[in-house]
Amino acid sequence: MSRIMILLLALVGCKNEGGIGYVDPPPVVPNPPAAINPVQIDRIVQVAQPQVDILFIVDDSCSMYEEQTALAQNFPQFMSYFLGSGLDYHIGVTTTDTENPTIAGKLRRAQNQNYIDENTPNPSGVFSGMANAGTGGSVEETGRAAAYQVLQTKRDLPRNEGFYRDEASLHMVFISDEEDQSVSPSLQEWNQWMRNLKWADDMVTSHAITGIPGQECSAIFEPGQLYINYANRTNGVIFNLCSTNWGPLLEELGLQTSGLKREYFLSKIPVTDPWSLQVKVVVDIDGNQVTRRFTSCLAGEEVEDPECDVTYNPGRNSIVFLEYVPDPFSEIYAEYNIRELYQATEQL
Repeated sequence: MSRIMILLLALVGCKNEGGIGYVDPPPVVPNPPAAINPVQIDRIVQVAQPQVDILFIVDDSCSMYEEQTALAQNFPQFMSYFLGSGLDYHIGVTTTDTENPTIAGKLRRAQNQNYIDENTPNPSGVFSGMANAGTGGSVEETGRAAAYQVLQTKRDLPRNEGFYRDEASLHMVFISDEEDQSVSPSLQEWNQWMRNLKWADDMVTSHAITGIPGQECSAIFEPGQLYINYANRTNGVIFNLCSTNWGPLLEELGLQTSGLKREYFLSKIPVTDPWSLQVKVVVDIDGNQVTRRFTSCLAGEEVEDPECDVTYNPGRNSIVFLEYVPDPFSEIYAEYNIRELYQATEQL
């Protein structure tokens, strides 16, 4: 027997320590198919701010009677986002008059209330008494100074005590038919104070109900460019005081200040051709899970599609409910095919 044959027989007879003979490895399968699941389901919870303080700074000069009336009359639409919501809210009113020491930097009182909270009976009636501040105030409207006094320098006065809370988000609503004429704090001091007031930038928001440059009317003495700047810096609501319909304004303010959202951002890019987006909302009603489904469409097409409830905006990769506002703690589900994975699947 040749030496080569002996070596081959020895190799065949070899065993490993476990007593198992040598076994050829399994053949390699070239290019195994990739496991692809092209469906994405995003789950988003509608979470409102647990605590919010809202301060209305109302111009009480001689030309503001109609505007004060409009604010009070449309306030129920604002309150609809708070009543029964479970939110912890404070709503107060002060004026732009910081010259009269009896009212300067103080919350207005109505029906024995310094401010409105979730325990206030007849909140709309109380707010009406606060918002109708009269027209005998100073001709120098100083909204910035008034807000600063209520929230900072005169925070602990008996009239203001308890309104402002460090842990709550803050919204300031400036309402005036003239420019802000505040001197103290200066703009630099105001901006620095705003930046340092809370631990997160989005916890402080300013809103402006005032004259808008280029859109003036007889009710406006001077556009409130500074108030507009305050709102722009904090992504607040800007509303033209010339408008005769305050309903949409108070509704939008209620939506923003309550922390509720209509727009939700998707985690992936969905397939839009063919249309793949399905939206539903699950809400707890008396311990029962109730599901509501919505018809979606591309933004811009809702005008031609009367059944469209939710639009998809490709530029923002978000869905927007057109009229419905999900309740606090309800769950929003968006199911769709992922664009990249869908294309990869088609190529297999």
